[in-house]
Amino acid sequence: MIRTLALVGHSGSGKTILGEALLVYTGGKDRMGKVEEGSTTSDYTPEEKTHGVSVRTGVLPLEYQGHKIYLLDAPGYADFVGEIRGALEAADAAVVAVSAEAGVQIGTERAWTVAERLGLARMVVVTKLEKGGDFFALLEDLRSTLGPILPAHLPIYEGGKWVGLVDVLRGKAYRYTGGKPEEIPVPEDQKAGIEKYRNEAREAIIETDEGLLEKYLGGEEVDEQGLSKAFHEAVRKGLVYPVAIGSSGAMIGLDLLLQLFLEALPSPTERFGEGPCLGKVFKVQVDPFIGHVAFVRIYRGTLKPGDTLQSEGGAVKLGHLYTAKGKDLVELPEAPAGTILAIPKAESLHRGMILWTGNRPESDEVPFARLPDPNVMMALYLENRGDEAKLGEALRKLLEEDPSLKVERNPETGEMLLWGHGDLHLETAKERLADYGVKVQLRLPKIPYRETIRKVAEGQGKHKKQTGGHGQYGDVWLRLEPAPEYAFEWRITGGVIPTKYQEAIEAGIREAAKQGVLAGFPVIGFKAIVYHGSYHDVDSSDMAFQTAGSLAFKNVAPQAQPVLLEPVYNLKVFVTQDRVGDVISDLQGRRGRVLGMDQDGALAVVQAEVPLAELLEYSRVLSGMTQGTGAYSLEFSHYAEVPPHLAQKVIAQRQQTA
Repeated sequence: MIRTLALVGHSGSGKTILGEALLVYTGGKDRMGKVEEGSTTSDYTPEEKTHGVSVRTGVLPLEYQGHKIYLLDAPGYADFVGEIRGALEAADAAVVAVSAEAGVQIGTERAWTVAERLGLARMVVVTKLEKGGDFFALLEDLRSTLGPILPAHLPIYEGGKWVGLVDVLRGKAYRYTGGKPEEIPVPEDQKAGIEKYRNEAREAIIETDEGLLEKYLGGEEVDEQGLSKAFHEAVRKGLVYPVAIGSSGAMIGLDLLLQLFLEALPSPTERFGEGPCLGKVFKVQVDPFIGHVAFVRIYRGTLKPGDTLQSEGGAVKLGHLYTAKGKDLVELPEAPAGTILAIPKAESLHRGMILWTGNRPESDEVPFARLPDPNVMMALYLENRGDEAKLGEALRKLLEEDPSLKVERNPETGEMLLWGHGDLHLETAKERLADYGVKVQLRLPKIPYRETIRKVAEGQGKHKKQTGGHGQYGDVWLRLEPAPEYAFEWRITGGVIPTKYQEAIEAGIREAAKQGVLAGFPVIGFKAIVYHGSYHDVDSSDMAFQTAGSLAFKNVAPQAQPVLLEPVYNLKVFVTQDRVGDVISDLQGRRGRVLGMDQDGALAVVQAEVPLAELLEYSRVLSGMTQGTGAYSLEFSHYAEVPPHLAQKVIAQRQQTA
């Protein structure tokens, strides 16, 4: 039996150390590592050791009672959304870790929502109960935010100290000493409460099965085997969500948690059936020693060493089969459905690629979670100009590993922009580039301002030059008017300028508009009307009239009340209800225009229009304001006039650097 599970949740909820404890408990490791020391199995990269948080999804293969469990320890920080969604694509169920101290957080709900969209079975594991927290209050909070929650475990206290668990469906209680369970009677002072929860859980399961419900209503006894089967089906179909308790600190409940994985959560065959082999690349890693490693989830079928898989990139011969255990590759005798396969030196395989044997499958046969657009950008500058030749290859590797990043060059500012999902995301991307041998600096990007005109003006642009032989002559009279977007109109009558020079004149106007009037930013939102002029039979040419058109724009535009424009973005901020006031107040201080507020589950969504200049460091500000629980998305909206006092500063700075 195989289970393939994504361990997800808010940052700091204890996922990584829980995975570490399960690895040690099942004999996959001799002793526990520590997150703060960077010695856990799944957090092994230099970036994870530097920052003390998970940056990539770690693979933990567990062996328990003859069964295999692939646990995918995904990052908690929303910055690493690509890794989180990749892990969920590769899993058959989501195990959502919730700290007993912190309760339901925004990362809890995000992970839950993505798992729901992928149609995954879901369960909750409550962590850090040994550090405090009210389990029963948390249970109600989970019910109100996540849906039909069903406690699979309940805590047992002795003298106010948490010492063990009740297996709710079996009605058995255990005290733990050194991680080892000892069956005990349910404490008398907790019997009534535990029995109440047990009856509620049994009834909730029975209600999901028509046969059991008929028996129950008819007064017949519901046997444990029938209840267990109905429980599994209810979890698999998303009708109930079990809540377990697992402590890596006190080593309580690890055995019951592993049993719950096997009993409640679906197998690969239940999700994908049987048939020819089908897999998908959910993650790519460029290891400095091993090179390009493609991580593939096998959804269906079984692979043997020497088999060949087909892919969009061509055939892939599998001389050996490997899975990963943290940074190490472990050889496998075969890879049945559910296996997380690690394929080294597979440069032709990229994230999202489907692999198969037999007939090519349809793309909708495998799970897909869309990556959101990145919303934080920084300008990328090389520390050593001699690395320009290496930068392209380093960026290719970076984007290969993390397609949730985006790189683009702004043609106006000339800057290379690196887009990510948060400051930590960009910082670790910078560190990754250094691993590839290219050191960069990240700076706040320049704002791509625009200019426009606010009133009508007209005037002449005349180019006349005699240099011996043929001279140069072009004479253009131009009228500029404010308009929603650029337009050009030819109002020449009587042949004062031949029509053949129209294109050259417009080219001159447009070229001059690119160079700006106030501060060298492109001019937009105007209509150019050529209404008069003159020409010379011998000296006029396309070049002469292009120059005349450019001169006409440069002469007329300063008289048309030019103003500076700035990009304004639609901003959606996702926060808990208690932070809405702070967010709105801050946005108003950023020249934002609040448009309204909606609900997204338990979260409030504040919608506003805010100038980009006020958002360059918003990721850091929002994180501080909400203790890391806030999130936001950006989308370009329009250009708007910069207030005069701010425009003067921008123009002055531009003139100093020109």
